[in-house]
Amino acid sequence: MGLYLVERLVADGVETRTFCRHEHDELKRLGVDQRLGDLRSFDDVSSACKDCDVVYHIAAFPSIVMDPRPYYETNVLGTKNVLAACLKNKARKLVYTSTQCVANTVESQEGVDESVPFAPQWLGWYQMTKAIAEQFVRAANYAPWTDDYDFGGVDLSESQFRSLKTKFTFPSPKRDPYREDSLMTVALRPHLIWGPRDRNLVPRLIQRARAGKLIRVGDGSNLLSTIYVQNAADAHKRAADALEPGGSVPGSVYYIAQEKPLNCWKWIDEILALVGEPPVSRSLSFKTAWFIGSILEKTYRLLRKKGEPVMTRFLATQLAKSYWFDTTRAKKELGFAPAVSTEEGMRLMGEDLRERFA
Repeated sequence: MGLYLVERLVADGVETRTFCRHEHDELKRLGVDQRLGDLRSFDDVSSACKDCDVVYHIAAFPSIVMDPRPYYETNVLGTKNVLAACLKNKARKLVYTSTQCVANTVESQEGVDESVPFAPQWLGWYQMTKAIAEQFVRAANYAPWTDDYDFGGVDLSESQFRSLKTKFTFPSPKRDPYREDSLMTVALRPHLIWGPRDRNLVPRLIQRARAGKLIRVGDGSNLLSTIYVQNAADAHKRAADALEPGGSVPGSVYYIAQEKPLNCWKWIDEILALVGEPPVSRSLSFKTAWFIGSILEKTYRLLRKKGEPVMTRFLATQLAKSYWFDTTRAKKELGFAPAVSTEEGMRLMGEDLRERFA
């Protein structure tokens, strides 16, 4: 999504800077100021945030590997660095990309809104670390600019992080919303960002299908909220624009999605059809996938195996259960409505996929 957001900002005439590990030709063509560094380094992040009024934090480690360290370093420590850098460099706004799964239960969630609590149990490090990061981003809303923000005194060292289970809270002290020397924050919860130029979600589906490793989990009736990548970028820009002192947006979280949820496995079959692949024909029950995922998780942890298991408990729920959300609040408070329909998005993605995979 990052490139789409940069394109949107440049098109709107916003002076834009990026922070990445490597240079990118696409960003060079856009003429943006590319800063290179490591999200785990506060000095690198702080240097990139210098003189910035608005910061978009969209980076994350989204894997299902069993080693907790990369999740901690990117999703927890990296977000801490971004927050601290914003406060040190006197940024006024921070838009954070969270995820819908921070509130996912093992059972389906249909039509829920932002009032739903965090998940009662974590099924993976990604879910847990994104929930931690979302909480302290929101808790920092209206925090006064400072060189040494203490995150409410919460110990988020790696050793403490590993010991956290399901119960943790970050203090949100009452602050002056009209204080000009402070940071305003907002978090967005997209699910399954898709579209042209994708290098992760859809290509991995196609590769697994072509390798004969794509198996339907569940009865195939589950519905999912998704969001087309250009719409996701638009929502982030709208969230930044809507951050106004004393308003309803600062410190809040929003689900963002296409107008209607999609049937997960029919959508996957439609994606495969775009590149001439047959629909998924093999299937597993949710109960079986959950059992296999549980065994593989334990095996990978015990043997300290690298890479991603082919199944985990978290993945089983995401593939078999329904997760779709009420986006009314984003429409009312951010003015967000998907400009690109799902049908048009699929057409555009199909053109891109046929060039790369047909």
